[in-house]
Amino acid sequence: MLLVTFGTGVLDAATYLGLHGVFTANMTGNVIFIGLGLAGYDASTLLRASLALAGFVVGAALLGRAGRGRAPRAGADRLSAWTLVAVAAVVGAVAVALATTALNSTWLDAVTAITAAAMGAQAVAARRIGVPDVPTVVVTSALVGLSADHGWSGRTHDRAVLLRRGGAVASMLVGALVGALLLRWHIGAGVAASALVLLGVGVRGVVVARRHHRTADHAPA
Repeated sequence: MLLVTFGTGVLDAATYLGLHGVFTANMTGNVIFIGLGLAGYDASTLLRASLALAGFVVGAALLGRAGRGRAPRAGADRLSAWTLVAVAAVVGAVAVALATTALNSTWLDAVTAITAAAMGAQAVAARRIGVPDVPTVVVTSALVGLSADHGWSGRTHDRAVLLRRGGAVASMLVGALVGALLLRWHIGAGVAASALVLLGVGVRGVVVARRHHRTADHAPA
């Protein structure tokens, strides 16, 4: 999940800087942009932030629907693993489109919505996997928990929890740095890098899930 968080940081940096100045994974920023647009301060991003938010919600809703009645399995959830593979395929296709085609504004809007939908599905998949304190698309809660529960605040917390929270923040930060650096080459490079990370995590998840289910099938009743 830290790798997924890293990939999210790469993608958000690439799409924010290289597309329309909106995020495709971190919806907190887009909600702010929509509010600013409605107030007349940043009307240029109002439509695009709305498209990203709508795409994210649709993607999350679709995977939520697909997962209804299918209890997640910690560390071996097939639906989550295959979702990450599918999201990687979508993001990879977006990278190819950006690298090979001169997209006009309308197509870039469509790319924003499609990528955000994929990230919405990814967020639900990460939620099903359920690694504590690593939500993959936003690190505000991890940062709050890290600060409030650290020794300097007078509280103590499990070291593993603090490491996960710190790792989530660091993964997002480094991902954004990498995404911004890759953008100097081409926007498609950052998007492709994110797709490769998601694909690697997803394929590993599929292998682990299959092994887990095969073991369960052969276990004595």
